[in-house]
Amino acid sequence: MRFCYTMLYLTLTGVYCALSIRWYIRKGMNITFFANCVYLVVVYLSAWLFLFIAMRWRTVMGAFATCERSFLQGHYRLQATTRGFSLTWKIRFAGLAIFALALVEDWLNYYSAYESNIVQMATCNRTNVSVWYNFYVREHPHVFHLVPFNGFTVVVTEWINRCMRYTWTYVDIFIIAFCYGAQFRYEQIFRRLVAVQGMACPANFWHEVRMDYVAVSELVSFLDAQFGHLILLACANDMYFIATQLFNGFQRRRAIANYVYFWYSLLLLIFRTIVMLYVASGVYVASASPLQLLRNVSSKNWGIDLQRLTDEVSSGENVLSGKQFFFLKRQLILAMAGTLVTYELVLLDQVKKIPDSSTDCSYF
Repeated sequence: MRFCYTMLYLTLTGVYCALSIRWYIRKGMNITFFANCVYLVVVYLSAWLFLFIAMRWRTVMGAFATCERSFLQGHYRLQATTRGFSLTWKIRFAGLAIFALALVEDWLNYYSAYESNIVQMATCNRTNVSVWYNFYVREHPHVFHLVPFNGFTVVVTEWINRCMRYTWTYVDIFIIAFCYGAQFRYEQIFRRLVAVQGMACPANFWHEVRMDYVAVSELVSFLDAQFGHLILLACANDMYFIATQLFNGFQRRRAIANYVYFWYSLLLLIFRTIVMLYVASGVYVASASPLQLLRNVSSKNWGIDLQRLTDEVSSGENVLSGKQFFFLKRQLILAMAGTLVTYELVLLDQVKKIPDSSTDCSYF
């Protein structure tokens, strides 16, 4: 049933996206129409990628299970029960918090569009149509110039738009979730080393820790191979829309709700992107955190397994990437910020401001 539901959504959304892009091309491309086209393509492509991931989900969970087998017993299990923030709590809190903020954004978007239509009806002196007819025909002209306006078409259109909006948000949440999974295991290894700092540990202890570290590193490599395309899509999408929305911030709006929605949406997008990049780059930071502790081990306690573990921590590239085009490290956040500032200056210098659409009295 869930697969049938997914295929129904992908089919109807594909038609919706095709009609939308066709409409924007006919009306003449500008920066707003092009951004809308990018949004439609990215969300639709993301939905297909999640379907392909679902088909491989047993393999993904098998890789996690193989890695985490040793972390669910013994010393690691004691750590998980005594620490204040468990892995489950981190993932659920991040997902629910971002989804709650997205719900507020969705409501503000709806209310902002409604207020814009009220202003447009007053400007164009529209008294012969209802508010809701004007709202839906003006917001979705690519649909209602082909199909009749009625309750069924409105419900289907709203369902498609809600699903697309939350798919767009879920991409970042999904990346945050599996990055937390890998980062948490590296942190457990680090805390285990802190617990024995200054003690003389036997050779089998260092062998066990090294095998656990290698297991997590193999999991990170597996995740990078499985989800690198999703990371690439998410980073490119977030960066593009932050740049576009920053440019749109200089446009005039006639309704106060438009300003409230715009700045809330922009700040949420920046916040969501920074959180995703920070958590994803934390995998590399957590993988390198044991290095200083290992170097402080006394030379009289040195052994071949400890040497191998130190070499793996110091030289291993345990980092996620966007299909090897870029690597998710903390420096990437500053690099993206610098690129956005440069791109924004180019936009402000080259692109003309977009006229206020509330004065446009035509439907199609």
